[in-house]
Amino acid sequence: MGRLASVYVERRVDPRESVRQPVRAYFGDKLAMWADCELRDLSASGAKIHVSSLYKLPPRFILLMHQTGVAFEVVLKWRRGDLAGLSFEMRHELETMDQPRLATVREAWIGLRPRS
Repeated sequence: MGRLASVYVERRVDPRESVRQPVRAYFGDKLAMWADCELRDLSASGAKIHVSSLYKLPPRFILLMHQTGVAFEVVLKWRRGDLAGLSFEMRHELETMDQPRLATVREAWIGLRPRS
């Protein structure tokens, strides 16, 4: 009996872009816990991040892209070692956002954002 060839089926709807960018995950009560991560892939509907497997990510959390001033409410879709796949639920532009529940994330962005 011969070996069966493994067939990969692409399930993503949106094309993805390979990137290397620092990001931060916020979670826990009042978003008081955080983990520095690296964005690896990005599409309109989700992302792949590299984050130490020592961090136990919850099913839903906030992903801060401090270089672009955007925070996403995300759903953890999969986790394999230090990699995690996320789908985006809501996007927040931090410059104009007025969401009290995300104040911690906005304050962090103010401190982390690149200066001109």
